[in-house]
Amino acid sequence: MKKNVSFSLLGLILLLAVGIAASSVYYQYTYSDLQTKYEVSNTTLYKTMGDYQEKEQILDATLQNLSISEKREDVLGEKYEVVETEKEGLQSELAKAKNAIESLEKKKRDLERENKNLKDDVTSLQFDVVQLGEEVDDLERAVNCLYNQVKSLNATATPCATKP
Repeated sequence: MKKNVSFSLLGLILLLAVGIAASSVYYQYTYSDLQTKYEVSNTTLYKTMGDYQEKEQILDATLQNLSISEKREDVLGEKYEVVETEKEGLQSELAKAKNAIESLEKKKRDLERENKNLKDDVTSLQFDVVQLGEEVDDLERAVNCLYNQVKSLNATATPCATKP
């Protein structure tokens, strides 16, 4: 029995040794697999962190550009408002200038018409002056003729006696 117990104990020890060896091989294989997965995951994590930091830098640059664009937009908006106000003022002045031009053109047409009428009146009056000048000449000749007749009548006439 002592022999049997020794063999049983020896078998049990061998079985435990085989179990420990099998466990060691299994755990070694599992550990290697986990180590490989960890390294791959760690590499992927660092790559992802690098991509994240790169994209974060791009996002920061984009945000800065957006901020600059907003400032430019504000400045351009203000300039647009100033230009729009100036445009409205210039349009108002243009409308006033057009109205003034139309008024002046109307006055010009009226003055030209009045000038034409006055020239026609001058021409008519000059014609009347010429006619009246001829009529005056005719009348002066008639007066001279009558004066001459009166003179000749006075020369041929006998004086009348006057009563005292």
